[in-house]
Amino acid sequence: MRKIVMTALAFVLVSGCAYTQHSFAGNPEHDKTHLQSEDVQNDDAYKLYNANTNSMVDIDKALARARVRGTKIIVVMGANWCHDSIGFAARMDKPEFKALIEQNYELVYVNAGTKPGQKDQNRAVSKRFGVKKIVGTPTIFIARPDGTVLNPDSAGYWRNAYSIPEDMSYAYLAYYADK
Repeated sequence: MRKIVMTALAFVLVSGCAYTQHSFAGNPEHDKTHLQSEDVQNDDAYKLYNANTNSMVDIDKALARARVRGTKIIVVMGANWCHDSIGFAARMDKPEFKALIEQNYELVYVNAGTKPGQKDQNRAVSKRFGVKKIVGTPTIFIARPDGTVLNPDSAGYWRNAYSIPEDMSYAYLAYYADK
């Protein structure tokens, strides 16, 4: 199952959030999706990547809760300027994802950059989980309560999160929930 999920995910993910806008010209379905993405991006409810929090403290608290509950943590390094980061956060707010997260994870959002294109804010967080340089946002770490990263090879695959089908996103998170 892991190989299937990882192969499918690798196929879908091509590039990450960058300063330039993604172009979907010529395809009405993609144009519609892009507009929906911008609508979500402008919704303050999904601006979860707060530059004014102490992310290491937030992660330590999540790890402590995960130890008590016997769950794992998901650390989402993203940015409020990135439609993929916002799209991922919006997906996590859907009922089926909320239930999966509630049962299996502690979820922490970490700001990777406040300026468009910036991905190096909170670099200590990415280094803590074995990534020296964030290539794209969001980068998603799934870890055990002891901090062991379960998805080191695919943490950066999420940089095109908005384009990943919901069922694949769910399957990925469900797969690691059972690890």
